[in-house]
Amino acid sequence: MGVFKRLKKIERTSKSGHKYTFSEGKMSFPDPLDLPSRTMLTSESSVNRSSHIVYDKDLNKNRKITEIEAELLQMFPANWTNTGMTRRQRYFMMGNALVTGVISKLEGKLKQVIKDE
Repeated sequence: MGVFKRLKKIERTSKSGHKYTFSEGKMSFPDPLDLPSRTMLTSESSVNRSSHIVYDKDLNKNRKITEIEAELLQMFPANWTNTGMTRRQRYFMMGNALVTGVISKLEGKLKQVIKDE
């Protein structure tokens, strides 16, 4: 999995024949637990470049985050999507979700800024 997270530069050619370089920056592997999380995508259920992989001390190995961990990262209650959806649907929902909890935490300060203007 770590190989997916490396710096990537690929020369490509457009339909019109123009050559360009497609690039993606390097990503941490595994994801650091002491830093804010990266953006979660709807493809979280699959194993790809954007998958959140953490080192699990109890298992002594790297693993994908669980559906509940995805919910908590997005500031939803644990098991919020456990309503008969498949695992894939639960990850998709979290990748598609807005993290409204951040705005809720900022609401009081934002109101004051607007009021003071």
